[in-house]
Amino acid sequence: MPKNTATGFVTAFFAVVTGFAMIWHIWWMAALGIFGAFVTFLVFAFREKAEFQMLTETVARFDRAPLTEVVP
Repeated sequence: MPKNTATGFVTAFFAVVTGFAMIWHIWWMAALGIFGAFVTFLVFAFREKAEFQMLTETVARFDRAPLTEVVP
């Protein structure tokens, strides 16, 4: 299973900063936003533990849980 990560949120933040800077022609802020997004992608690409193991029984129990709650 892939681990949770805040990469999408952080990248979206830098995309908003870059978009704002491009609209108002603030080139140093646009460069900062692009650099921040690039660094975020690099950190995400070189992380040590990208996923974790989950037992098949655990997945099957999660899959069956909603059925047992709905049907009496």
